[in-house]
Amino acid sequence: MNQTKYTEEEKRAYLEVASELGHSRAMRDLGYPSSWNTANRWATEFGVDVSLDELKSRAAAHRDFYQDAELLTAAQVGIDRAMEFLDKEAQTADDIKKGMDALGKAIDKHLLISGKATVRTGKDEPTKTDAAIQNLLGAFESGEQMESDQRDRAE
Repeated sequence: MNQTKYTEEEKRAYLEVASELGHSRAMRDLGYPSSWNTANRWATEFGVDVSLDELKSRAAAHRDFYQDAELLTAAQVGIDRAMEFLDKEAQTADDIKKGMDALGKAIDKHLLISGKATVRTGKDEPTKTDAAIQNLLGAFESGEQMESDQRDRAE
């Protein structure tokens, strides 16, 4: 493979154009170097800041978006699996606690990736739902939870 050697003056001339237009346009206008990696290496070597071309900037934005989209999908799968686990019958209080912890973590990750707050510092008053969940967890922990057929007979 025949590699062309460029003088320092040629490299500096390229970088002067590239610092204004970006690598791709400078390479097209000047006809050298033949690879973006070489051009970027020169910029690093000479300490010249070459901003990304508009196309590369848009590509980077899409890459970041799809990474977030994939992470959101993974967090949603975690939420779904935790819900499936919690829907199973005949679980111990410890199993339910583990499932709720997993669900909470998955929801926090989903919120974090979405750019929403994951920590609340306010002093919210417990709602009726909060109290009902707390009572339910207490019943599971103490073993006072009735089986469904026991509830049917009690009614």
